[in-house]
Amino acid sequence: MVSSLSLSLERALHARSAEQVRVIVRIDGVDISHANGDDGPDPWDALVPVNRFVATGDLTTATLACCPSCGPDCCAIEARVRREGDVVRWEVGDRRGVRHVGERRTILFDAAAYDAEVARIEADRSWETAMHRAGRLILAGLALPSGIEGVRVGVIGTGELEVWLEEPDEYQIWVDAPWDPQRPDESAAAVRAMLAGPTADWPARWHSIKGGREDPPAYAGPSWRHFEL
Repeated sequence: MVSSLSLSLERALHARSAEQVRVIVRIDGVDISHANGDDGPDPWDALVPVNRFVATGDLTTATLACCPSCGPDCCAIEARVRREGDVVRWEVGDRRGVRHVGERRTILFDAAAYDAEVARIEADRSWETAMHRAGRLILAGLALPSGIEGVRVGVIGTGELEVWLEEPDEYQIWVDAPWDPQRPDESAAAVRAMLAGPTADWPARWHSIKGGREDPPAYAGPSWRHFEL
């Protein structure tokens, strides 16, 4: 028997402003995200730079609920997502972090209806601030050197943003760039153009994930600065 999926954007449980929203997951009308005092994931984490709910033939992971204060890094209920012909299979029940919930359960969705709902929530940009929009436009489909991944974009000062990149298990990299909150699209285009250039020219800071290593990434330029967390 297949279930129905509903995804919505709703104000976060402990929001201080209307801009703080979460993706709320309902299965057959039952709210999964708010069970056990949890909240849904931040739209940035769920939908940018890729929509984690999209189902393919490869096994992927989507966060359904997480700690309302700390987010998924503290604890999270996740679905393992895979497309299998005309259905999408979720394996739900593993909770990583400080808590653990019971046995994993399997949920099946009609693939066509599932795809329509996932596409609908992705097209809903009502949650985006100018910063969110710029960040999404910067990271979505960004062509980076092999092994480097986009993580997040944030404001670090008036007229300045920070692009957080990672070489998983090796380096964290932060690239600073100017931006205009009144012109997020133009700002994003300028940042993407800069990141498309030689990595040695990036105005970047780096941190080694492996403790004790003092050597910068092989692709770093002479202006890159070592940053200790």
